[in-house]
Amino acid sequence: MLVAISGSQSSGKSTLISHLQDLGFNSVSRKTSRSIMEEWGVTLDMINSDYDLTIKFQDEILKRKLQDEQHAVNSDQLWFTERTFADLFTYALITLGKENSFSEYIDQYYIDCMKAQQHYKHIFYLKAGMFNAVHDGVRGSNQHYSRMVDQIMWDITNQLSIPGRITMIDTPCIKQRVNIIKIQSQSL
Repeated sequence: MLVAISGSQSSGKSTLISHLQDLGFNSVSRKTSRSIMEEWGVTLDMINSDYDLTIKFQDEILKRKLQDEQHAVNSDQLWFTERTFADLFTYALITLGKENSFSEYIDQYYIDCMKAQQHYKHIFYLKAGMFNAVHDGVRGSNQHYSRMVDQIMWDITNQLSIPGRITMIDTPCIKQRVNIIKIQSQSL
């Protein structure tokens, strides 16, 4: 049984998953984007400035995320994962959506992400804007960009997910976040 922790950059996903691990919860721990960039020897700026590379990157993230999470989807135990397929689609849309020549690709990527999104038993969406984004070469750190991503991601998450399987968490307090998840996870 797989539960996702979703949200835009710097919404606290990694910190929350770390706290859940400390409490004994299982998690899918691979950082897919970072591992691909490291393996390929590329930066986020390189990916975002080369549309062919962006497409190759998005396809690889989708493939690896599906592989990494498969054991948790089929497990009777509760597993947590960072990011959802709606998150992946959001970033692909923001990068490629303005170019009409990629419309067909975006439409198919949407369908692929929607199918994969159905595997989540529940999604906890962390509202953005509560923490400052750190420029680490992997994520956009501008506060306005983060707000834009958050609004689009929340909309896409609602479009791609099974109704009733999303909880918005809008508190920055880690203890409150953990308690919300613990309480709701008991009924999954």
